[in-house]
Amino acid sequence: SVFENLISYKNRNGGIWGRGENHIFRNVKLADNAIGFTHASGSAGRDPFSSLVVDSLFVGETDNIGNAITPEEKAYGRSLPKRLIPDFPIRGYEYYDYRDDVVDTTFVNYQDNDRRGTGALSWLLYTSSGITTTNTIKGAKFVNAKPVHFPLIDPRFDNDNRGGVAWRTAVIHDLDGSVGGKPNSYILIHDGENDSVATDDSCEIQPTWNAAVCEGDVGRLFMNKPGGTLAELAAGSPVTLHRNGKDHRITGNQSNVRAGTEMRVKTDREEVFLSVREMDEGSSVLFELPGFTKAASGKQQASLDALRKASETSYFADKEALWVKLVVTDAEFQGPVVEPVGRLVAQTTIQVMR
Repeated sequence: SVFENLISYKNRNGGIWGRGENHIFRNVKLADNAIGFTHASGSAGRDPFSSLVVDSLFVGETDNIGNAITPEEKAYGRSLPKRLIPDFPIRGYEYYDYRDDVVDTTFVNYQDNDRRGTGALSWLLYTSSGITTTNTIKGAKFVNAKPVHFPLIDPRFDNDNRGGVAWRTAVIHDLDGSVGGKPNSYILIHDGENDSVATDDSCEIQPTWNAAVCEGDVGRLFMNKPGGTLAELAAGSPVTLHRNGKDHRITGNQSNVRAGTEMRVKTDREEVFLSVREMDEGSSVLFELPGFTKAASGKQQASLDALRKASETSYFADKEALWVKLVVTDAEFQGPVVEPVGRLVAQTTIQVMR
């Protein structure tokens, strides 16, 4: 379905809210809305994409100041989209629910001020719905506009908080560097509390965005039983990923992960499943699991050095820990489903036990 030449302005919530798959929005103009555009999936990731916004225009605030009524609006000098929440962080485009793409689109007048924060791009606040690293943007232009804003979690701003699982791993794939200045990079949430385990000193931290811009191959890591139920997805004692001297709290058994990194898995579970998807062929991630002793699959290696050099999913055990290396040998491999809905399959997976 193609929607062309739509204009939507002065809305107290969203200029456009969509749901479904393979929806193309061309030459839409959205202005003075609390949120410009949000699109939900109807098939949980089974289709090539949910929405594509192309050749469009988003304006945070125009010269049309509206009718200031409340004391906050009068002090601000214009009407506010949410009068009861005058500091609501207005946003242009929100990613949400699996694959959404933005192409050749301009964002104007999204700048922080003393009244509220803002950003041209964000994610639905504070979603726990489906997330993917394959949502993209290219050909973006920013005029007096801060490119990205991941607001700190505040229940007053909340639109979809069922635990914030997806929000805590928010990611945008910047194909050409038109957002963060680095082609084929990923913009990851980095707000102090929910810093992505995929970030390190090679990333460029953008404090006002609450984000980091990282190069390299970023995919998704799952620590639940493949093909499990919703209850199994959320079950199990907490998992913490430790990397570069920092603990990263994991919610919902899932996280972003970057190829070539090593991290420690800290948990009281008797068994853990490790699966990755959405990574390039040849990409790998290495895990140290203290207290674990065996793996149900993979190739056993004779040393940690041999494990690091392995070109297939493998493991190595010493007296202190089990070490596992997940290697994507076939990016198109249709392995086990790693979520209870959709066809989000694991490219490689391994089960480890104490």
